[in-house]
Amino acid sequence: MTTETLLFNPERHIELKGTQNIRDLGGYPTKDGKQTKWGKYYRADSLHNVAPEGHAFLQKEKGIHTIIDLRFSMEGKYKKEDKALYNFYNIPLLDPATFTTRIPKTLVEMYMVMLESSKPKFKEIMDIFLENRENPVLFHCRVGKDRTGVLAAILLDLAGVPRDIIVKDYALTAAYKEITEEELNNRPPLMSRNQFKTLLGCEPSYMEEFLDYLYKAYGDAAGFLKAVGLTEEEIAALRDDFIEE
Repeated sequence: MTTETLLFNPERHIELKGTQNIRDLGGYPTKDGKQTKWGKYYRADSLHNVAPEGHAFLQKEKGIHTIIDLRFSMEGKYKKEDKALYNFYNIPLLDPATFTTRIPKTLVEMYMVMLESSKPKFKEIMDIFLENRENPVLFHCRVGKDRTGVLAAILLDLAGVPRDIIVKDYALTAAYKEITEEELNNRPPLMSRNQFKTLLGCEPSYMEEFLDYLYKAYGDAAGFLKAVGLTEEEIAALRDDFIEE
């Protein structure tokens, strides 16, 4: 099976009105001959524009009852009725759109800062994953690329998915998430249009550089999770819950 076939498996992308970038992280091969489990982890962009029937689909058809929102409250809020539908957690991670005093030089620099400054948040997220073993979990930010992309990369590396596939899964957002004029016009006050457009991009090189940093600083995703406070048993449980024969 080619990488292209893996990425564009009909089961991967979920078309749902009100959102563009919901993707199942299942079906990716691991280095030890297994694969990531379908229907376990879903990565997504914001869901606040999804209609009630869309949420009913996520729950009834996909079995999703736990959602982790990685956005800051200022970025948009769920309607109260939506929150009531799920085991809902808001665990904000770093976002370039919230910078007001300085502009990060690159997205990769921002990913590195996220990794180093948000260890307690990553621990919270992993604890939720552990509490939901064998159950689907959806996590998302605004676009489904940066915070969501870093978290997805950690999960895929933990499962043993090859580096090139992790990079291509990150870049897959470009196939589904359109950069709109509204987004470009709603940029931070210190950023030019071109600077912000760059930050909204998902070039494969961004994830390549991030993985270089992760491997150099921690060895791999398991090493990072150990640094945030997970035990070896918990790390093994997370991995086992995400792979299948």
